[in-house]
Amino acid sequence: MKVNVFGVNPFEMNCYVYFDEISGEGIIIDPGASNSTEEEAITDFIKENKVRIKYIVNTHGHIDHILGNKWAKDTFKVPIMMHKDDLKLIRSSNEQGAEFGWSFPEPPQPDIFISQNDFIQFGNCTLKVLHTPGHSPGGICLVDEQKRIIFAGDKLFRDSIGRTDLWKGSMDKLLDSIKNKIFKYDDDYIIYAGHYNSTTIGEEKANNPFLK
Repeated sequence: MKVNVFGVNPFEMNCYVYFDEISGEGIIIDPGASNSTEEEAITDFIKENKVRIKYIVNTHGHIDHILGNKWAKDTFKVPIMMHKDDLKLIRSSNEQGAEFGWSFPEPPQPDIFISQNDFIQFGNCTLKVLHTPGHSPGGICLVDEQKRIIFAGDKLFRDSIGRTDLWKGSMDKLLDSIKNKIFKYDDDYIIYAGHYNSTTIGEEKANNPFLK
């Protein structure tokens, strides 16, 4: 399995391409590309590595994570997956964009709703879905238990956590998601977050000031 990260849009969001080098199948996680340069970088990487994209997965519905949904679906012609509890964020994307002076094509509706303990399979990989609300009601994490990797979206960062002052955010729910779902995994699990550098569960247990 290989992880490649692309820093995209003014929010410096991490878009991930995660793929099985043996079968060639992969997924795009949070295609937040906001311009043609970012779109081309992702597309060129996928072509050069002969990745066959099977799904687009949104860890949640905030604008920086869904900006590229239409481009990604039009380009790769595959289903978009997300949790149903963030559907209102997709439907209010123009209002989200207006807050930052952005106008962009209305994103497509999700094709497949995923929730707690669902599995996403591609190539020789199986990702387990954790429903981790708090930053948004429909936030999810994706766990590769074989490779000991978690794609955490905006729930947990290096030395920080996701904000909870947006629509239906909840500090209590976010802390519960982190401590009782993410932290049930071993300390050596790598956290690939929606922003900033990667970290590990052990590092965040020991050093994250929001989790003391």
